[in-house]
Amino acid sequence: LVCTMSSMGFRASARCAARLMQPRQGASDAPGLRRRACVRLFSVKQKEEPEEYKWKVSAGIIVERVPPVMPPFEPWEKEYYEWMEERQDKRRRPFPKEFHDPYGEFDYAAEQQAIDEYEPAPVVTEEDKSNNTKSTNRRLCEHLYLIAKKNGVWQFPSGPHPDQQPSLRQSANIHLLGTFSEDMDHFILGNCPIGHIEEGEERTFFYHSLYVSGDIKVVDNKETEDFMWATKEELLELFPENTAKLCDDILISLKTKNQWIYGGEPQECARAVSERAYEAAKKKE
Repeated sequence: LVCTMSSMGFRASARCAARLMQPRQGASDAPGLRRRACVRLFSVKQKEEPEEYKWKVSAGIIVERVPPVMPPFEPWEKEYYEWMEERQDKRRRPFPKEFHDPYGEFDYAAEQQAIDEYEPAPVVTEEDKSNNTKSTNRRLCEHLYLIAKKNGVWQFPSGPHPDQQPSLRQSANIHLLGTFSEDMDHFILGNCPIGHIEEGEERTFFYHSLYVSGDIKVVDNKETEDFMWATKEELLELFPENTAKLCDDILISLKTKNQWIYGGEPQECARAVSERAYEAAKKKE
């Protein structure tokens, strides 16, 4: 069927060309016009040469340490969960002890004592108190990002993308390992950059990577002067304007929720706010 349709289409095109080549009565220049029309009909437009890419391409990587612990509840959150627990206890059926302790060997008193004596580790660490920015054991409730100081400028690990390198992702990983030791274990998410910046005729594409484990040591001592694990707010203060705008668009910040842990004021309970509003309305009356 495909061959038949192709041959039919070719015969139709040939008949069309033959009609165009036939001269009409009363037309002196008809054969020339027909020939030019036929040439235009069957001519193939030649491909234009692609323009040379004017940008210098660089590859960078954003290494993120995700929060290892959840932040403690604020007073209003604690109040809500206590209320929800009380509400569910009224409707919850008691679970038969025979299902989880059929032989009566479980010590409920010891378990309750262990629960009462349990104290979680403090969220504010010694690194927070000493402001040790080179440790990942700081700001445990926030996202941290690895940055390096090169030639007096704070930046993400990055560098030029050579033509012989197969992909931007590999170039970004090479520049990271060329700045820091290979003891650091990380995982690059996907093959697509999460953002880019433009400086003059240079475009830098950034990949997103998650820090897994390992010590951070600088191996490129000639160019890299210092490094730190910084929060998003610290990045916005240290980076130039174009890089800071990129960070503001793509990076995560939990400051609005966690700022009370590091010296801010927690949000009040809804009950306290409503009681204060009730007292103020009473005074007005």
